[in-house]
Formats: sequence, C-alpha cells, structure tokens
Amino acid sequence: MPPRSWRALACACIAALLYANTLHHGYALDDYPTIYGNRFTMAGVRGIPTLLHTAYWYGLDGLNDWLYRPLSLVTFALEWQVAPHSPALGHAVNVALYALTGFVLFRLLRGLFRDTDIRVPLAIALLWIAHPTHTEVVANIKSRDELLGFLFSLLTLQASLRYALEPRRRPLLTAALWYALALLSKESPIVLVAVIPMTLYVFTTATARRIAAVMVPIAMVTGGYLVVRGTVLTSLAGSGPIALIDNSLVAAPDLSHRLATAFYVGAQYVRLLFFPLVLSSDYSYPQVPVVGFDNPVALGSLVLHVALFAWGSVRLWKRDTVGYGILFYLLGMALVANVLFLTHSTMADRFLYAPSLGVVMAVVVVLHRALGRITFAGVVMALLLAGAARTWTRNPDWRNDTTIFEADARHAPNSARVHFLRGNHLVQELKARHVALDSAQAVYATAMAEFRRAIALYPTYPEPHMGIGDAYLAAQDYPAAVAWYRELTRRNPRFAVGYYFLGVAFDGLGAHDSAAVYRARAMALDPSLGK
Repeated sequence: MPPRSWRALACACIAALLYANTLHHGYALDDYPTIYGNRFTMAGVRGIPTLLHTAYWYGLDGLNDWLYRPLSLVTFALEWQVAPHSPALGHAVNVALYALTGFVLFRLLRGLFRDTDIRVPLAIALLWIAHPTHTEVVANIKSRDELLGFLFSLLTLQASLRYALEPRRRPLLTAALWYALALLSKESPIVLVAVIPMTLYVFTTATARRIAAVMVPIAMVTGGYLVVRGTVLTSLAGSGPIALIDNSLVAAPDLSHRLATAFYVGAQYVRLLFFPLVLSSDYSYPQVPVVGFDNPVALGSLVLHVALFAWGSVRLWKRDTVGYGILFYLLGMALVANVLFLTHSTMADRFLYAPSLGVVMAVVVVLHRALGRITFAGVVMALLLAGAARTWTRNPDWRNDTTIFEADARHAPNSARVHFLRGNHLVQELKARHVALDSAQAVYATAMAEFRRAIALYPTYPEPHMGIGDAYLAAQDYPAAVAWYRELTRRNPRFAVGYYFLGVAFDGLGAHDSAAVYRARAMALDPSLGK
C-alpha cells in the first residue's frame, strides 16, 4: 500500500478508536423523532418511498415543511429493517462513517497540499478528527445528516480537484453525484457553490475556464435540488414563527440587538474551537443572553469577524492557505450564524463540525510556518492528545437520555429546555417503572426541581408547567394535579390539553362526572383529543 494510503488508514483508525466508547450507547435526544419515534423509519424498507418525498420531521408530526434531508432517514430505515430497536447498529455506522471521513479527508488534504511537507495535511486531518466539538455529531445517531453531508462534500471537493489537475469527464460526473448526495443529506453543503471555485483557485493553477467547467454540473445539481426541495415541501419555512425556546434572538427588541447577540454567539463558537472544555447538546433560551453592542464580547466579536473576513479575502487573492481556511470557516458558519437570517437554533456544537476544518487548517499552517520541525511536531502532538482526551471523556455523556440531560443541565445551567427535558425524562422513567423503588422519591423530587428551574428561567414556557402536572399524575397525587391543572386552565381558558388532563385527575379522584365535563370541554376546543 502506498505511504499516502497508510497515513489515510491511520487517520481512519484513530477516528474509530476515539469513538469506540460510544458503540454500546443507547438512543439519545433527537434519535426519537428521527428513528424510534418516526413511523416511516420504523416501517423499514416499506417507509423509504415516503421518506424520499416528505419533510424531515414528517414521520413524527405530519408537517411537510422546513427541512428536506431524506438520505439519513433512509439509512435509519434500512438499519431498522435489519435490526429494529438496535441503537448499537446505528452507533457502529456513525463510527464507521467518521472513520471513512478521516480517510477521505487526509487524501483530499494530501492532494491540496501536494507540494507541501506531508506533516501539514496529516496534522490538519488528525487535529480535526480529534476536535471535541464533533462528539455530538458522532455520538448522537441522529446527526447522521451531518456525517453524510460533510463526507459527500469532501468527496465532491476531491473529484473537483481531480478534474482541475487532469480534466476528464468522469471526475465531473463523480463530483455532481457526490454533491447531489451531500445536499440530500443536509442543506449546508450548498456552500460548496462558493467553496469549490475558491479551493481550485488557491490550490491549483487551473484556468478560469476549467474552474467554470467544474461549476457547470455543480450549478445544475444545485438548481435541480432546489426544484425538488420546493416541490416536496409545502413550505420552505417552519410552521409558524420561530419559537423563543428555539432561538433566543427572537427576544431581541430590534435589529441592532439581534445582530449583537448573533456576534456574541459567534464569540462562543470561537471559544469552543480553541477551548472546548464545556460542551452542551442545547443552548436554548435564556442560556445565551440578548445583548447590544455595548456588550464588549459582542463588539469584540464583530470587530474580529469583520477583520477576519477582510484579511482572509485579501489573502485569498494571493492564494494564501491561511486566508482560505478563514473564509472556509466563515462560509461554513454563514447559514447558521443568525446574521443573514434567523434559524431555528441559537447555537449548537454540531454546527462547528464542517466549518472547524477551516480553522484547524489555518492554525496548522501558521504553526508550521512559525515553528521548527521538532517544535511543530511537539505542539501538534500536545493538541492532539488534549483533543482526544476531551473527546473520550465527553462521549459517555451521550450514553442515553439520562446521562446527556444530567450532564448538560450542569453544562448549560440557564437553558430552560435542558431542565425541562431532564425533568420530563425522569417522569417518564418513573411511569415506565424503570426506577428502583428506593430511589423513586428522590427521582421524583429531582424532576420537580428541574421543572421549577425551567419555569424560573422562562416563566411562560408551557412544557414544564405541563410536566409538573404530569409528575403529579405519575405520583397519583390527584388533589395536587387537580389544583395544578385548574390553575393552568384559569390562566389560559382555551388550554384544551389542560382541561383534558384535569379530567384525568378527576378520574383519579373517582369524580367521574367532573372528569366527563372537563374532557368534553377539552374536545370542544380540540376535537383531536377525542381520537
């Protein structure tokens, strides 16, 4: 095997070893709506035709809007067909895909840095593989969309590079195929429309005509994808306005505060890139505060990002790989940064998955230029060991819902959603009798504390209010449940679900006539409750 392949294989093995401690994990977080709570995924092969022409969440909520990512769902359906209710298979596939990504990444980097010391592409590949912010993507099965999207993006770049160096028809067709698969995995690879010509300009001497030849099939695939996406989805936006719990920037009083908060989040991403000590699966309201440009972090982040964009753009024209890395990062973050438009998320570790490659590239090139051979190797090894250690210790948090919610209630203490999710999970565990009798009271108390913490952080957040009522019912404390649901329906007289569970609570007390009255009121407001 050629030396290049040995190094690529070493990258793949290191990637797999870093996540070997996730292979026995269970389902966690959004694995429910995409896998074991998605009726079409659970239909196995029979569900694939529906998955191909419906929205991402359609199998859970029946809404055909917003996201179109069929490819990862198809892989889940195939896995369910082979081994239903088996998260082990899903984790094994994720680890295998990450290992394959490491293999492809090194081969691409070796092609890009073909006239450079081989330690540079090897260091870039290894440091990217070991970056702790990737734990959410690899350890959470649901993030298969990120894994596939970036893997196919790398393959697209590799085929495009091959054509630029030696123009033949086959690499063009291959690039178009990989790019189509990337877009069917996730929307973010659409930035390749800008990344591909930028890459070929910096790393090759290809003429503008040859670069344009690469972009013709890429443009055709982009147009075809947008047509298909627009045809499949009934709406390109979500149903209704973005909820505050999904994106803290909704609370911004004006555009200035919205942008300031977005750049404040941008600073948090920079922190995670260089100091990924505290990671979280969720940063929901009000974990990220709404700030103005009088906030020094927001203002400093604005200055930093504008300066990086300007410097990167200037250096790009000089074919500088540091400038390329900076612009690669900024382009990758553009769709999720809440600067151009609001998204359905304040921030997320997984958003750094692909863009982090640009930062790692820029840092490694700078270190290689500034340090001697031995010092460079020592610094890279220290960074690699630090990243690997943090990745290895973060992975166990993703074992299941119990562990991830418990960990992230500490890591994101001001996220109302994390506290609600932990409380709700504990109540469901109690209802399913998955908790030992001698621990039930303590678990119940913890769940109630989590709900009350969520309400304290976000008083009008409806879910934890319902969670408290559910906890009362689970504990068969029917008088408390009646009082709680009466209060909820007093505050909101059109709260159909509240009336329904008030009826359930009265049934628990044996007051069946009152129960019937409230159930009837609930169904008058929402007939679906009677189904």
